[in-house]
Amino acid sequence: MAKQDLYARYLAAHAHMRAQLRILAATSGLSDEERANRARTAYTSCFASRYELEVLAPQSVLSPAQELDGRARILRDVIIEGTNIQAQGTEAMNEYLDSMRLVRAAMRADLGVNDSP
Repeated sequence: MAKQDLYARYLAAHAHMRAQLRILAATSGLSDEERANRARTAYTSCFASRYELEVLAPQSVLSPAQELDGRARILRDVIIEGTNIQAQGTEAMNEYLDSMRLVRAAMRADLGVNDSP
C-alpha cells in the first residue's frame, strides 16, 4: 500500500503543478518576477514525492519519473518566459504529458495493475 500511496501522491503533485502552470499562463498583468515566483512555487509541490520515489521505486519507475521531472522544469521555464502554452508552448506541454503517460504506465506495471479485462 505504501507504493500505491507514493505513486498517487507523486502523480497528484504533478497534476497540481500542471494546473497551476496552466492558470498562470492564462493570467495577464503579472510582472516577470511574480510570474517566475509563482511558476517556481508550483513546481516545488513535486519535490517531496520525487525524493520519496528515489528511495522506494524500482529503476523501471524511477527512470521515466526523472524524465518527467526534467519535462516539468522545461514547462515551468516556458511559463516563466511568459509563453502562452495554448499557442506557442504546446510542444513543451505535449512532451510533458507524454512523459506523464510513461510514468503512469511504469507505475501500473510495478503495481501489477492489468488493463486487460
